[in-house]
Amino acid sequence: MNTSDSSNDNDRRSLIIDATVRSFGRLGYYGTSLQRIATEVGLTKAGVLHYVGSKEGLLDLVLAEEYDRDTLQVMAAMVVQERPLIADMWRRVVAVNAKRPALVHMFSTLSAEALDPDHPAHAYFVDRERQTVTSAMNINWSVPDGVDVEHVLQAGLSMMDGLQLRWLRSPGRDLNAMWADCEDVLFPSPLWDGYR
Repeated sequence: MNTSDSSNDNDRRSLIIDATVRSFGRLGYYGTSLQRIATEVGLTKAGVLHYVGSKEGLLDLVLAEEYDRDTLQVMAAMVVQERPLIADMWRRVVAVNAKRPALVHMFSTLSAEALDPDHPAHAYFVDRERQTVTSAMNINWSVPDGVDVEHVLQAGLSMMDGLQLRWLRSPGRDLNAMWADCEDVLFPSPLWDGYR
């Protein structure tokens, strides 16, 4: 395969991903057909399947690869710091998500839809929080004495999910500023002074 073919494949794959993110965000998994994606990107259904394998493969691609990629990089950056701050991690994740509302919309829609145990993303969402907290527990966080790090991480994830829904319902609001308001609750003074 020459460089031009590889570039075209990457471009088509990106178009498929973008169309899928928009469609899953608006219509959910069940409301999105492979034919809909194919029509939007100017391919046949077989052409889309060439790039993603199956509709479930498309779901995995946009969740595990696209959505999780940037936040996993944030976590990896925290691992190499000597004494990172949990508050700093959350700010970085919020900053990432503030720049990708379409992906956050898709994630939120699929998360609600996947409450159904038969949904193909159900296990992903069930495992995601547990895996995120487990991974974060391996980081040498700088926290005040007596703080239950696992509890703070779980509370932060819950707060983030709810805040993102409010943000999506309020176009034009700044997710970073909305999160800053939450920090006083998640990291109250004076306990967290010097750790934020």
